[in-house]
Amino acid sequence: MRLLRDLTNITFLELDVTSTKSIASAYRTVENQTGGKLHYLVNNSGAGFVMPLLDSDIEMGQHLFDVNVWGVVRVTQTFAPLLVRAKGTIVNNISTASCMGLPYQGMYCGSKAATRLMSETLALEMKPLGVAVVIVITGNIRTRYQGGSYFSSIAERIGVYARGEQGHPQMEANLYATKVVGDVLGGAEGTIWRGAQSTIVKFALAMIPTWLMNQLAVKGTGLDVMEI
Repeated sequence: MRLLRDLTNITFLELDVTSTKSIASAYRTVENQTGGKLHYLVNNSGAGFVMPLLDSDIEMGQHLFDVNVWGVVRVTQTFAPLLVRAKGTIVNNISTASCMGLPYQGMYCGSKAATRLMSETLALEMKPLGVAVVIVITGNIRTRYQGGSYFSSIAERIGVYARGEQGHPQMEANLYATKVVGDVLGGAEGTIWRGAQSTIVKFALAMIPTWLMNQLAVKGTGLDVMEI
C-alpha cells in the first residue's frame, strides 16, 4: 500500500477479514469518519494455493476458504448498514478460476466458485435495499501474488504454476484498476469481466464444449504427459 501513502484523501485502516474483532474496529472508524454511510465496499482480499488436490493440506485449504469466502461474508455483513444508508455498491473481486476447474488450483477454484455464487445471491437480496452488487471476474493480472506424491514426476511444472510463470498474458495492475473503477463509477451492476484473457474465458465457456475445455485446461500443465 506504500504507493498510496502520498495521497491526501487516503486513510489506512488495519483489517483482518478472518477476525470479527478487526472488522468491527474498522467498521467503527469508517462509521465515525463518513457520518454513517459507505458508498463503495470493495472485497478484494484473497489467498492463493497451488497444489494437486491429493497433496493439499486440508487446514491450509480451510484457511483459504476462511479468507476468500467467509471473509467476504463477514465484511459485507458488518458494513451492510452503512451501505444501505448510502444506497451504495458492493464490488466483489473474484476470478476466472471461479468458472472452471484448473489443474493444481482445486481449492482456490472451489473458494472462488463459492464466492461467485454467493455474490449472485447477494445481488438479488441487496437490490430491494437499494444496494448494487458488482461481480468482477478477473483474469491474469501482473502482481506480486503469486516428496511422496503421485505428481512428483511433474513437480517442476507444478512449480511453474505456483510461481505464476506459465507464460499467460497478464494485464498491468494499474490498467486493470482503471477499467474496474470506470465500470463501477459508471453504474455497472451484475458481472463484469476484466483482466488478461477474461473475455476469452467468458466466450469459451459459452461456446466450447466441456470436454474440449478440459483438454485445453490440462495442455502444458504436465498432466497431459505425466507418468506414474
